Amino acid sequence: MLLAMFGLLFVFGCYEFSSINQPTEGITNSSFDVSLVMKQDADATNDWTSEAGDLMQTGIFGVLLPTGWTVTDNAAVRVESFDAMLDGNGVSQTSTSDHSGDYVLTYQESLTTMLSDSAGAPPAGYYWWGAKSATEVDMAFFDSLYFTISIMTDDQVGDFYLQYTTGDVEYWERNPVHFKSAPMQITIAQGVGVNELLTEDAISVYPNPSYGNLNIDLKSFKGETVDIMIYDIRGRQVRSGQITNAHTMLDLVDIAPGVYVLRMESGEETITHKFLKH
Repeated sequence: MLLAMFGLLFVFGCYEFSSINQPTEGITNSSFDVSLVMKQDADATNDWTSEAGDLMQTGIFGVLLPTGWTVTDNAAVRVESFDAMLDGNGVSQTSTSDHSGDYVLTYQESLTTMLSDSAGAPPAGYYWWGAKSATEVDMAFFDSLYFTISIMTDDQVGDFYLQYTTGDVEYWERNPVHFKSAPMQITIAQGVGVNELLTEDAISVYPNPSYGNLNIDLKSFKGETVDIMIYDIRGRQVRSGQITNAHTMLDLVDIAPGVYVLRMESGEETITHKFLKH
């Protein structure tokens, strides 16, 4: 089931999200995808079609998450542009170059504080996860923008309420928030794997805490392909690879001490384990 939110305001009142598609149900120690689409608003007087560089924006994005959840870093963003469009005076403007492009949203620790100040302090048990476009985004002749984020859960169950916010880095570099969505509910239940390979009972991850090595035992391994990724607590990927045996030992000596999330994927099945590296 998907819950769609419409008409969300974006940068300078000129853009809006046409939808935020968030599942209404999920499971523990797994992940779910949220798809977001942005378009121009209905006010033609706000349309900009200049190609002089004044439409290069550094976009920001934030999501209010339960403490213990995170977002996989480096979300790919696609911007589509018109070849021609009317400006605010109703005069047709023709693009002299292709303004469509691909960009990346990257986690920024500093945005946690900014989002708390600008979008509102998070309630108890929640925090703001924030990302910024790695490069300036070309918004001239803008038509639409879309991206998908993957949110990783932990072992908490119950009803949770996520909020999404957008903005951009404006002239004074204050990273303002221009919109915050209404809370969107998702119910998380205890995960019950349909694939015997990736279930809590069929996987052992040890020791926890780890002092440099992390062992992964797959009790039902039969030669399947299992992709593994390790993320820090803010969603930045620090390691990736594949499991090719029932027993695997990962060398984590070179990663910094802290809390990490091990994510394993096989086909449509996904499971995550949180561990501490000393």
